[in-house]
Amino acid sequence: EMRQKNEMTMLSFRNVQSQLWREDIRDIISLTEKKMDSYLIISVLQLDACIGLLTEGRLEPGTPPWVLHLYMMALGSAFVYLLMSVWFAMHAAVVAQCSSVRLLTQFVRLPVPTWEDLGYMRTY
Repeated sequence: EMRQKNEMTMLSFRNVQSQLWREDIRDIISLTEKKMDSYLIISVLQLDACIGLLTEGRLEPGTPPWVLHLYMMALGSAFVYLLMSVWFAMHAAVVAQCSSVRLLTQFVRLPVPTWEDLGYMRTY
């Protein structure tokens, strides 16, 4: 009876330990997701401002053509950079969630006793 009680106590300790590991993984992944969400919000707002400048932002009449070319190249490159920033932030959040699921389902599983363990506990 003492051995069975000891085995059950060890199983409960293993369960608590694996639950702590799973909680740590969830905390780390949620930090990444929150950070990507904040990056995404800022990037979308900047992208909106860039689109506004591309569509409605006009330079004064009589501006030299080379300044207009530089202006459009800077806005175009900013648009592409911000669009990629939004894309990568969404991709990073999805990858973080997929990694969390993979870690939780494949590597940090709850310890379930086998039939041999249960038979071993029952015989003593």
